[in-house]
Amino acid sequence: MEEGNLPQRAVELGQRIRERLHAQLSSLDGIIDIRGRGLMIGVELDRPCGELVQRALGKGLLINVTSGSVIRLLPPLVIDETQADTIAESVIALVNEFLGDNQAAGEPAKG
Repeated sequence: MEEGNLPQRAVELGQRIRERLHAQLSSLDGIIDIRGRGLMIGVELDRPCGELVQRALGKGLLINVTSGSVIRLLPPLVIDETQADTIAESVIALVNEFLGDNQAAGEPAKG
């Protein structure tokens, strides 16, 4: 995606987070897309995931869910590389836990 006139820091940190998310999540059943522009990042699931907002808060992570199935991240520009990695790892753990819970509950896997 075209990064346009975004600050270079937003481009680099956003790419860092997306690369980590792609590496750990893109091959999982339940993941439709991982996308973003700068530090605005979305992880689209194949099922409603609104409950993740509360789960994330319980783990100290602030996320938003849009369209019922897209996890939206909007970290501040002032984060550093370590914080970007922590965000990525926290989201990876959250999504893995959520998808695992849904598989255990008998929801169908993505074909």
